[in-house]
Amino acid sequence: MKTVLIVDPFSTGKLYAPLLNAQGIRCIAVISTRALPEHFTNDLIAENFHEVYHWEESLLITLETLSLSAVIAGCETAIYLTDYLTELLRIPGNSRITSDLRRNKFSMQQALKKHQLAHIDSYLLSSPSRIGEVVAKLEESATYVVKPLNSAATEGVVFAQGKGEAETALRNAAWQQKNDLGETNLGFIVQSFIAGPEYVVDMVAFAGTYIVASVCKYTKIQKNGSMFVYESLDTLDPQAAELHPLIDYARQAAAALGVQVGPIHMEIIWSDAGPVMIEAGGRLHGGIAPLLFQQVYHPDLLSLSIDSYIGEPSPQVKTVSQISHGRIGFFCSEENRTFDLPAPLAIQSAQADEAYCGHRYFIGPGDTTPLTIDFATCPGLFWLQSPSALQLDASTANLRKKLWC
Repeated sequence: MKTVLIVDPFSTGKLYAPLLNAQGIRCIAVISTRALPEHFTNDLIAENFHEVYHWEESLLITLETLSLSAVIAGCETAIYLTDYLTELLRIPGNSRITSDLRRNKFSMQQALKKHQLAHIDSYLLSSPSRIGEVVAKLEESATYVVKPLNSAATEGVVFAQGKGEAETALRNAAWQQKNDLGETNLGFIVQSFIAGPEYVVDMVAFAGTYIVASVCKYTKIQKNGSMFVYESLDTLDPQAAELHPLIDYARQAAAALGVQVGPIHMEIIWSDAGPVMIEAGGRLHGGIAPLLFQQVYHPDLLSLSIDSYIGEPSPQVKTVSQISHGRIGFFCSEENRTFDLPAPLAIQSAQADEAYCGHRYFIGPGDTTPLTIDFATCPGLFWLQSPSALQLDASTANLRKKLWC
C-alpha cells in the first residue's frame, strides 16, 4: 500500500485525503507548528489519516520508516516544511532552495524580474526603520499597495494614494504581529498599483511541465467607498484563443518560481501592457473552488494535483477542457446590522434553483454584518454550475434575492 504525507491538511488541503483513501492510498498528517490558529486546525478530519503528528526534528526517524510515496503541501503554511521533507526523504518535490519564491511576496517578484518577465516594482521593508527611506522614493500622485510579506488572501493589504498615504499605512502596519495564518509578519512591501482585470490561473506541475487546470476572472464593483469589492469569480475556457497570452505568461512565471511538482495558484492582472503576476502560492485554489472545478473542468484541479504528487505521467493535453460554466458569487453588506439566516422557505427556494450548488455564510445569527470593502469583510458566498452561461446570470440574481437581503 502506498503511503503519502500531507503537511497541514487544512483549507482546501483537507480535500486530498478522502480522494487518496478512495484509491487505497494511506495518508499521514503532519502539522507544521503548534502555533497554527484554531480556525485552521479545526479543519483537521482525523479519521482520514492513519496517523497525525506534530512536527519536530526527531519525527524524521519515524517518517524514514514509512517508505513515503509523496509529501503534499496542504496549504500556505505547509510550503517550507513540505520542501524540506521531500529533500531529506529523497522524494520528488520542489527544491527548498526556491521555497521562498512560492511564499515570500518580494522574492517572487524578484524571480520574475531575474527571468525578464513582467513584474511589479517592489520595495522591501523588514522593519519600520526603513519607512522614511522608502517613502522618499515614492511619487506624490501614484497609487501603491502595501502588503505583508507572508500573509494570505487580502489580510493586511492597504491601497494608498501617494507617498503620504503609503507612509501612514506603513506606520500603522502590524509589524512583528501574528497574521491570520498564525505566523509572525516578516515585513512589508510597497508595490506600484497595477490596473486591469484580475484573473486566477491554476496549474499543476508534472516535472516542470505545466497543465493549466483552470482560468477564472474576478468581477469587482465600486461600493461602500471601496473600488475593490469582489462581486463574483467566473470560470473561463482555458483553451480559448484570447486567453493564450495570459496562459503563456503564467507558465513562464511558474517556471521562474521553480515549481516542479504539485499545484500552483497564481493571481494575475491583465494590464494595458500585458499580464503581470500579483502573487502565487504552491497550493490548491482556496475556498470551495476545487469542488466547483470538479463540475466545470476535465480533468480537474484536484485529480491532476494528486496524479502529480504520486508520480502519475503528465496528461497528453496541456490545457484541460471546460465541460460546464461555474461562478462563485460573493455577498456584500452595505450596512452594519444584526445578521439572521433567511427564512427556511427562502433557503429551500434558493436550493431549488437549477444552477445552485451551495452557499456559505462567514458570520452567524446575531453577529453584526461588516461593511464589505474587500475579501476580508465579505459575509458569505454561493456557487453555481450550469451548461448555460446565461443561466448563471439568472441564478445569481435569484440567489442574491433569496439568500442576502
